[in-house]
Amino acid sequence: MATKTLILPTPEKLKEIYQDLGMTEEKIDADVQTIVEWMRKQPHLPNPDGDERRIRLFLILCKNSLERTKESLDQYYTLKSMVPEFFGDRDPTSPPLLRSMKTSLFIPLPKLTPEGYRVSLSRIRTPEIDNFEFSDYVKVNFMSIDIRLSKLDMFKKEIFIFDLKDINMALLTTMVPHMKKFVYCATTAYPLRIQEIHIINMPSYAQTMVNMVLSVLKKKIANRIKIHSSLEDMKKHIGVDILPLDYGGTFPKTSEELIVDWQEELIKHREWYLSQNSVNCDENKRTKKPCVKVNMLAGVEGSFRKLEVD
Repeated sequence: MATKTLILPTPEKLKEIYQDLGMTEEKIDADVQTIVEWMRKQPHLPNPDGDERRIRLFLILCKNSLERTKESLDQYYTLKSMVPEFFGDRDPTSPPLLRSMKTSLFIPLPKLTPEGYRVSLSRIRTPEIDNFEFSDYVKVNFMSIDIRLSKLDMFKKEIFIFDLKDINMALLTTMVPHMKKFVYCATTAYPLRIQEIHIINMPSYAQTMVNMVLSVLKKKIANRIKIHSSLEDMKKHIGVDILPLDYGGTFPKTSEELIVDWQEELIKHREWYLSQNSVNCDENKRTKKPCVKVNMLAGVEGSFRKLEVD
């Protein structure tokens, strides 16, 4: 089982993932239909027809909880409607998004860990601030997660690698005011089960941004962040067979080659992205209060200040 860009779990590994969560293929099929019928009865939610694969993976990531899956789907569609700068007008062939793909990188690495975890790599590809737009960077990130959850991927948990090598002060200035909203949307719209977050090549002045991220994350996730002094240190946690060649790994491609493959994947699904632009909540038909924190969608005003972390 594989796509051009992602190696998927073997049937044996998938069965193991299901068993760990107390699930079976038959139960998942039944639960997906339960969620589909529930969505049809929610006047503010979009038509769920054709969305069964996303619902299936949401169920797995919500550890087989129907109520948590319902809440996560509601949050996902609500944020799509409320935060258009991150979720709207997603055309992977548009000049702003093509430019973003040239200036930054956020890709899932093709090979799963032995436990069935997907590793994703994020970094800035150029420190040139004139070519960087943070909202477009976030939009491409979320497009990558969406296509994985809806069409391409199957995994148990997520591991993130953030390479801060080319985060200079000018870029940091553009990113920090929006970081709170970005982190909240990422952790609320998607029920990703984060196993670890690895940070490499972190300059001292990026501590402000890291502190801000820590202040927004749940404590159990914040405790899973590991800051590494070297690639060798990170490789103690992630197998070299998963890492690309330029990160000291043995997977037979560099990160630059992998980003080309992933860009082609996004562009190949252009029609799907365009069709999804209008798949949102209708807040005028909502009968209950949204389960998102509107105050968390505000930016951080004023100059930087060091945030204390519990």
